[in-house]
Amino acid sequence: MEYIKQKPQSSYLIRLLKGEDLLLSLQDFCEKFPEIGAGWINGIGAVSQANFGFFDGEKYIEILMEENLEILSLIGNIASNQIVHLHGIFGKVDGSCVGGHIMPGCIISVTCELKLMVFEPKVERQLDPTTNLKLLSLPEKS
Repeated sequence: MEYIKQKPQSSYLIRLLKGEDLLLSLQDFCEKFPEIGAGWINGIGAVSQANFGFFDGEKYIEILMEENLEILSLIGNIASNQIVHLHGIFGKVDGSCVGGHIMPGCIISVTCELKLMVFEPKVERQLDPTTNLKLLSLPEKS
C-alpha cells in the first residue's frame, strides 16, 4: 500500500459547453492552472458522443458510441503533470448503462457540470513498469 496525507485547499466548479470535448477541455483547464497539483473530479451532464475504454491488462479497447447519452456519474483525479484520469457511467434511453475510462471524443451535447477539489501536496503520475500505466506516485508505504 502507498499513501499520502492530503489537505483540501480549494475547489472549482466547471461547466463545459455544448460541442466541447470532455477530456481535452479538462486537460486544457489544468494547463491554465498549473497550481493544481492533485485533485478529485466528479460530475454529471450529457453527451452526443461517448468514447471510453476498457483496459484489458495490456491496452485500452476503445468503445465509441455516437448517440445521446446522459452522464450519470463522472469520477476521477488529476495529477500535477496535468494528467486527467476519469471514468464515467453513461445512461441510455432504454435505462441501460455503459461506461469505462474516458477517452478523447466524449462530446458534450447540453452541458457538463463538474466539481474539482484541489489538494496539497502535489502528486504526479509515473509509469509503472508492471502495468505499463501511469499511476499515482505516492511516497509513503506501509
